[in-house]
Amino acid sequence: MKKSIGDNMIPKGWSFERGLELVKKAGYDGVELWLGDVPWFQMETTDTEVRELGRRVANAGLVVSNVSTGLHWNLPLSARDPKVREKGMKIVERQIETAQILGTDAILVVAGLVTEEVPYNEVYLRCLDALKQLAPLAERSHIRIGCENCNSEQRFLLSPREFATFLDDVNSPAVGLHLDVGNIHDTGFAEQWIEIHGPRITRVHVKDVKKHRGRCGHESVYTNMFLGDNNWPAIRAALAKVGYDGWLVAEMEDRYHYALDQQFYDTAAALDRIISPKF
Repeated sequence: MKKSIGDNMIPKGWSFERGLELVKKAGYDGVELWLGDVPWFQMETTDTEVRELGRRVANAGLVVSNVSTGLHWNLPLSARDPKVREKGMKIVERQIETAQILGTDAILVVAGLVTEEVPYNEVYLRCLDALKQLAPLAERSHIRIGCENCNSEQRFLLSPREFATFLDDVNSPAVGLHLDVGNIHDTGFAEQWIEIHGPRITRVHVKDVKKHRGRCGHESVYTNMFLGDNNWPAIRAALAKVGYDGWLVAEMEDRYHYALDQQFYDTAAALDRIISPKF
């Protein structure tokens, strides 16, 4: 397995180059680029500028592990407003285009959001329709769309079997699961998701979670690896059982308050422990 970290973790005020230098020095193999979440990579960024981003990544001795985005939290594929859904589709299309330019084969999509106003059944059908439309483009482009399991935040596709049924309904080899092992805190166990989905896993987001901590203001349930309640030996064993040998992408929500660069080193060391066969 290889380790990556998102460019959205680069401290605010740092340049892209300075962030990449830290990612490399900390021992990562690649970087996850977040469309719309960092100043250097926006929907308006031209193809030429995207190629330049790729050149900078390569010059730092890294590769792009995948293209992610947080834009779908405000522009979901499940929105009732067709204009919002169209914008959501355009985001995925641009992710696919930029992934091709950057030389990676996977993107992350937050497929849909269940709310009091937009119920589960509507979200399911709209997301299914959207991904069926997007799948042929992904197949032609040799890009895999990884739908992330944001279980509690999305209130959607809460169990691994439920998620599997959704992927069965999409029925495309280009649409799979971008598994976040930290997001499964109210609804199950990450190792069971891994065993059920196996080859459908496109990438793995890695963080820990404190399952018994309630949200309060800005307090997060998410924390650094080995500080939470994830069963890491079981997760590691499940990854080995299904033969996952792809990217482990660090996504740490709770930033260090001081020595911001230290979190990169600490997280890289934790990922090395996970990757090690002796873990």
